[in-house]
Amino acid sequence: MLGTNGHRRQRRQVSESEPAQAKRRGRPPLSEGPSARERILRSARELFNEFGYQKTSFTEIAERAGLTRPAVNHHFRTKEALYAALFDSAKESVVSSGIKNAAAAGSLSARLSAFLEAATQVDSRDRSYARFIAASLLDASRHPELRERACGQLDDVRGFIEQALHAAVDSGEIRADIDVPAVTEMLIAVMWGMGLYAGFVGTHEQLEAVVAQFERLLEGTLW
Repeated sequence: MLGTNGHRRQRRQVSESEPAQAKRRGRPPLSEGPSARERILRSARELFNEFGYQKTSFTEIAERAGLTRPAVNHHFRTKEALYAALFDSAKESVVSSGIKNAAAAGSLSARLSAFLEAATQVDSRDRSYARFIAASLLDASRHPELRERACGQLDDVRGFIEQALHAAVDSGEIRADIDVPAVTEMLIAVMWGMGLYAGFVGTHEQLEAVVAQFERLLEGTLW
């Protein structure tokens, strides 16, 4: 009887543990929680920067993130959805952060400088953001499905610059006859060039020096 009861208890313990095992069966390992999602985003951002949208696969992203292919699919069903998430992440970390940083600044040069300084702070933590912002515009020119988000990201920066220029005109800081649309596009070109430089050319220390000299240019004290 004791032996029989012992076997019954053992079978009951195995039976009670089966539901927990069944829940785990088929679920991609490490697919839960923000840490896995962030690893996927970071790895995807690096690979898209290196190889472009078309040549990057979910399998490569999973390998670099140290996850399985199903784990990536658990968070992002398509490559386009993953790319969209990277756009949103870059917008929040760089563009929106820069605009918020510039909100308290008074002058035009101070607003533009505050925007760039916020971007350099992000660059000091993770250069893949600057690379992605620059590289994603090239990807968007090749893939129409990406164009809307890329243009939207530029439009956010364009709106910020235009507003800052109009405020400077209203306050008498700059000439009233300035061509606001043309100057806006010029500044977008300069900032995009800085993003390209930050991501692929110079070091973070060199970028800080470039931004400092650009601030002097805006203030009229460079020459």
